[in-house]
Order: sequence, then C-alpha cells, then structure tokens
Amino acid sequence: MREISVIGGGSWATALVKILAENKIRVYWYLRRQLQVEAITREGRNPDYINFAKLDTDYIEASTDLDDVLSKCKHLLFVVPSAHLPAVCQQIDPQQMEGKIIISSIKGTVGPDNLLPSAYLAKSFSALQVNQAVIAGPCHAEEIAAGKKTYMTVCAGDQVLRTALGNALASNYIQICESQDLLGVEYAAIFKNVVGLVCGMAKGMNYGDNFIAVLVANAIHELETLLHALGLDGARIGSSSYLGDLFVTAYSQHSRNRTFGVLIGQGYNVEQTKDTMSMVAEGYTATKGLHDMAAARGLNLPILNTAYRILYNYMPVKTEFKLLERSMI
Repeated sequence: MREISVIGGGSWATALVKILAENKIRVYWYLRRQLQVEAITREGRNPDYINFAKLDTDYIEASTDLDDVLSKCKHLLFVVPSAHLPAVCQQIDPQQMEGKIIISSIKGTVGPDNLLPSAYLAKSFSALQVNQAVIAGPCHAEEIAAGKKTYMTVCAGDQVLRTALGNALASNYIQICESQDLLGVEYAAIFKNVVGLVCGMAKGMNYGDNFIAVLVANAIHELETLLHALGLDGARIGSSSYLGDLFVTAYSQHSRNRTFGVLIGQGYNVEQTKDTMSMVAEGYTATKGLHDMAAARGLNLPILNTAYRILYNYMPVKTEFKLLERSMI
C-alpha cells in the first residue's frame, strides 16, 4: 500500500493522515472546506483540528473534490462522523467504487437501521467483506499528534489486507494489533463511547473514583451481554480494542464523549452541550442506535438505558443516576 484516499477532515482523520504521510504513504485527502485545504497545503496544519500536529505535505494532496479524491487510488479510508456518513455516500456514484478496498474508522451506528459503519458502506457500494477493513483504538488523536506510544487495532478478514494496512500505519510510536473480529471490534468501539458519556456525567455531578470504578465494571458486563446477544461470544474482551478502548474513553481528559457527559452532568442540556463543543461526540448518536437495537432484542442494559433517557427523553440526570445506583452490582 503506497497510496490511499482519505475522506474526512476531523481530528481522528488528521491523526491518521499524519501517520500515513510520516510513513511516506501518498494521501489524497478530501475535506469539505476550502480554507482547510489551503491551510494544510500552505502550512502543513489542519486549522480546525489538532492544529499543533505538523503534517508532511510532500505526501499529502488535499482537495474539496470528492470525485477526484476517490478516483486517485484503490484504497479508500472513511473517517467521518457516523451521522454524516449517509450524506457522504449519497454523493458517490456506486460504479466509482467497483474494485475499491474500503477501510473505515467510524464509531457510531448509521441510519435508521442502526447499521455498523462497515455494514452501511458494504450495503451502499455492494462491497465484499474481503475488501473491507476497520481501524480501531484505543487511540486519542491528540496523543498520536504528540507522538505518544499508541496501540492501534487493524481488523480485516483478509490477511494480505491486514498486513498491508498494518505496515502503512506502524511506526516507532504506533504498535499494530491485528484482528479478524470486525463486528465485535466495531460494536465495542461504539459502546465505549456511550460509557464515556455516562462516566463524564458522573464526573460532572462530582461522583468519585469509587463510583466510577463500579460504573466501568458494570459497563464491561453490559458489553459482554451485548456481544453475547449478537452471537459474538468468541471476542477477546480483555484485548486493547475492547477494554483498552473502553478505559481510555471512560477516563481520559482527551475523550470528547467524556467531556460531553461532564457538561450534561453539570446541568447543560443537549443543545447547549453541542454548541459548547467544537467536535462531534459520537456517543450521542451511538446511544440511540444501540438503545434501539438492544430494545429490539429485549436486552436490559441499565447504563445504556440511563444515557438514552437523559439524552433523548430529557429526564433529569440526577434522578436517573439515583435509579442507576440501585442497579449496580
């Protein structure tokens, strides 16, 4: 893999582009805003996200022309918020996607059917699973931008694709973990954002470490329940792409979802919280997608239910947490 097209201009997309360009992978990068393109081309920095990260422009060609970026090469990496993925896909002619390798790193369910991002992309473009891959965490864009040691999971059913993608991303500070568990890793990446929200709510209401530890322990049980209901009992839940990703989202100051939850816990409503934050917190839309899916399967997941009632039924956060306290084990 010597070149790749990247669709998405947020912090996580910027971090991945940084790694790829450092590894001398030519990146054709689609961004929506011309000002972003001009700043990246001129200064080697994304002005809107992790702007302290220096990008090697010798290997980056930024553009607002989606069709041109898609036509450049065989490997495509989608890194957009899950809520925006349908709009992006609607701009793409399916014939243009024939024979492409589709890679995604999106952490939320998509559309009214609550599909995984990889499933939505496969459905939209008739992609075979053998031509798909997923990039997962635990990874914070800010730490990658600072060159801090990071373990990244590359998932693909095809060994050749896993190896090629892993080689494109590996570096002296990026350790690659390979996996064939696309479904489990994607569901875990979505669920951990909900957990990050709820942990943030607890922090915003001045709950202490003792309570949050119990909250996370119960979240692990809910994740296991969810995976079992989906027939994914073989998942290595103790691995970095499962619990590692959950822990970093629940506890890190870099977690957008935790920050979103902190504001809710402090008394902000959803719209005020969205206005306050400059970045998308995937856990908000993920909460509804996972809640609808869990309800359809008759699952009782108290932490997920709590997040849903607070965010979508506008129930008082303090009242809901008093109820949640009683369900903890």
